[in-house]
Amino acid sequence: MLEVVAPGPLLTLQDRGRPGLAHLGVPPSGACDPWGLTVANLLAQAPPDAIAVEVTLGGTQLRAVETCTVSLAGADLGAELDDGRPLPAGAVYRLSAGSQIRFAGSRTGMRAYVGLAGGVAARRVLGSASTCVPAGIGGIDGRPLRAGDVLLPVRRGDLGAAGRAWPARRAPHPARLDGPLRFVPGPDLRHLPADTAGALAAATWRVGPASDRMGMRLEGAALLPGGEILSHPVTPGAIQVPADGRPVVLFVDGPTIGGYPVVGVVPRWERSRLGQLRPGDRVTFAPQDAADARAAWAEQQRRLAAAARVIGVDALWEGLADGAGG
Repeated sequence: MLEVVAPGPLLTLQDRGRPGLAHLGVPPSGACDPWGLTVANLLAQAPPDAIAVEVTLGGTQLRAVETCTVSLAGADLGAELDDGRPLPAGAVYRLSAGSQIRFAGSRTGMRAYVGLAGGVAARRVLGSASTCVPAGIGGIDGRPLRAGDVLLPVRRGDLGAAGRAWPARRAPHPARLDGPLRFVPGPDLRHLPADTAGALAAATWRVGPASDRMGMRLEGAALLPGGEILSHPVTPGAIQVPADGRPVVLFVDGPTIGGYPVVGVVPRWERSRLGQLRPGDRVTFAPQDAADARAAWAEQQRRLAAAARVIGVDALWEGLADGAGG
């Protein structure tokens, strides 16, 4: 059991989200880094789609109300005990009652995940406990976590996962990959100047300070904008080109329809890399065809499943691998 002492910039409960409701105007929400969520849950002996805590950038402090285990995954946000002992991501730690974890600040990446035994207990709304602040649903009353909130594990008192470690060499976090972020060109290229996709890939972009869970705003040499189009469905990862020519990559809490042309879509196998980009980070893009994107997704899920077998929680993975990770 954990109590929030200080939430930091944004602390929320997230799971795999609520896909399939875009026709109702409900964004999928869920973890910005699906890989980090899955690893945190598997380490905590919870299903990959269980609920965990998403920590943004740092400044968060959590206190153990009673002795419990916590798993850490995702970005290195400088997690440490109150005595200064570092707590690297990719492992499960036993916390004595009264001890605290604090996240000193980002060393690599944007978001870390904290798992509890069996997952965090929370009420689900529309099939998910993911917090969507713009819609005011999920989590605790649809809001970010704040000081005084208490988080209960599904299996209270279970300390059996303490000491478990993720086999990072077998299944490294996707954000450790070098190279450009992949995107599948389209679907609105006919509404954009010729070779807009090539211009996107040729430039180096900087993640803007206004980026959040709704979308990542890119700064750099503007692309030539396209004409007005009818609003149509959009998905997380869609790269819109607004009138100012500076691309916006829609994200998990973003709109479900949009009227700006979409030059391409970041595929879901790249979602965790996207979710770990910080304001100020530089990013480049490279095109990828849809078949290669599907193959990369399948390989990513194979690696997760293989790592789950190594740490002895493969039974939790069964029946969930097709959707685990985003």
